[in-house]
Amino acid sequence: METWSTSGYPAVLKNRNFRALWLAQLISNTALNGSFFVQLILIEQVTGSSAHLGAVILAFSLPAVLLSALAGMVVDRVSKKSILVWSNALRVLTGSALTILAALLPGAQWVQAFFLIAIYILVFVTSAIGQFFAPAEGATIPLLVRSENLLTANSLFTLTFIIAQILGMIILAPLGVKTIGIVGSLWVATAMYIVATICVMLIPRDTPTRTDTWNGVSAARRAINEIREGWHFAITHRAIFVALLQLALTNTLTFTMAEMVPGFARRVLGLQPEDAIYVFWPAGVGLLLASILIGRFGHRVPRELLAVGGMIGVAIGLLGLAWVGMGSAIFGEPVFVRFPELYLTTSALVMFFALIVGMAMATINIPAQTIVQERSNDAVRGRVLAVQFTISNTVAIPPMLFLGNLADVYGIPRVTVLAAVLVAGLALVNVVWTVTAYRAARARHSRA
Repeated sequence: METWSTSGYPAVLKNRNFRALWLAQLISNTALNGSFFVQLILIEQVTGSSAHLGAVILAFSLPAVLLSALAGMVVDRVSKKSILVWSNALRVLTGSALTILAALLPGAQWVQAFFLIAIYILVFVTSAIGQFFAPAEGATIPLLVRSENLLTANSLFTLTFIIAQILGMIILAPLGVKTIGIVGSLWVATAMYIVATICVMLIPRDTPTRTDTWNGVSAARRAINEIREGWHFAITHRAIFVALLQLALTNTLTFTMAEMVPGFARRVLGLQPEDAIYVFWPAGVGLLLASILIGRFGHRVPRELLAVGGMIGVAIGLLGLAWVGMGSAIFGEPVFVRFPELYLTTSALVMFFALIVGMAMATINIPAQTIVQERSNDAVRGRVLAVQFTISNTVAIPPMLFLGNLADVYGIPRVTVLAAVLVAGLALVNVVWTVTAYRAARARHSRA
């Protein structure tokens, strides 16, 4: 571990080992988001149906439910550097396979059906690889930075994750498809995975915290016991468990907002679905702004209070968006169609509340992720992070599958109000937990 006396982003970026890991995250996530956008274009060209997008989301989410526990156990036993290197290297293979399929795709119907099955499999396999990469990456951060810089490091990783989404899906992928085509864009993403592999090869090799081996027929039983140990540690440490639930909340909100935003633009506001980005881009700005502020000043506020404040902010932002869109629910037609004179005012309000939602989600995610990393010891941290991904994706799947139908029946504004009320209720429960924990800590301190 390298030590630095400065604070903020310069402190962690001067650490060459952390810088290599950070660059690998930036490059690989940009490639992942960009290739995913190109995959959506491919599916649209083959099927002409948006229903297949649900299958892609399911293929992307299921590995976290099925493999996260195993991945966490492997991360605690195997060198994290080896996992990071091999994960990116395997993504090179899956990216190359997808590119070759896209290049060879003919027009025959049965071949198109084969292609769809193949792309779903590749999405599943790529996501499965990510179940090993993500906990290894998260468990590596505390090994490379000082504890006082951990919040800043997580803030930078959150900021970089957002930048990678913007670069991959909004800038590089559309530009690449227009200039070098789908196949060329996929080859660029594959090359980026190669660069990310080289970056993680530069970090020092770590020693696995668990070096005992499995022998004989007891291997499966011991594996199950270790998975149970990870879950027991995560659930019995209340601060960690609450943070895991908060991270599951932000993950669910991210997926559901991505699903609802096009419908909000078309059915509520009266815009084209592709125009949603022009109204909701402030949410991304809010994520960026909050990530920067938390990385610089977040250490002055207790982690638990930051996360609770973020939940309250999300509830306020969602209520604001629902309020703006209630005209469509009352009058039965989009707001801009019913009240064209309110275009500028309504757009400004949507942007303002989207900014609040984006800032609030970062205010939940960064301190919660830091709590999970700080309060999990080295021997179990990988399995705890795997529990995080299992819970997050398990919680997110039902809303993704059913929220669209619910919005079709009751309207997007009413569903948004319901989501805001649920988040506000969860914030209230978190306040009670935080106050109870604070009082218990003071009581222990006074007795000591």
